[in-house]
Amino acid sequence: MRKIILGCVAATLGVSTALAAGAFAGGNGAQRSGLSPQSGNNNNQCVAGSGAGTNGFVIINAPGQPGHARFVNGEVSLKRGPADSVFSVWIVDSQGNCMPEGALTTNGVGNGNAHLNDASLSSGTFYVVLQDHNGHEAFASAPVAAN
Repeated sequence: MRKIILGCVAATLGVSTALAAGAFAGGNGAQRSGLSPQSGNNNNQCVAGSGAGTNGFVIINAPGQPGHARFVNGEVSLKRGPADSVFSVWIVDSQGNCMPEGALTTNGVGNGNAHLNDASLSSGTFYVVLQDHNGHEAFASAPVAAN
């Protein structure tokens, strides 16, 4: 009986280690990137961020079979931004197309959330940009692969 228990414990540890090491990586799954302050540039207000996450995070998901996602969805969570402000939310694909996705409104302490749901997008690499009321880039995530 003791050998069976020890064998089960060893097998469980082996599977846990393989999963933690990414032995089964490659499937779908939501990808996360930090949301950090940006200033854009004179020519482009949809520049990728560092992913440092100093002001919240972005989660991007592409449900469906790997490489054949049906759509892209996710969440944007801004923390410690300007209080009582409205930002336009943009998603940028691997070709650099910057597409509007909606709005994010912050509360009195500068926190706000927005939902992403775009049926025109499928598998690829994406990042999110928040632009202020003047159309200037204020926050951005780093690119993440969603397949």
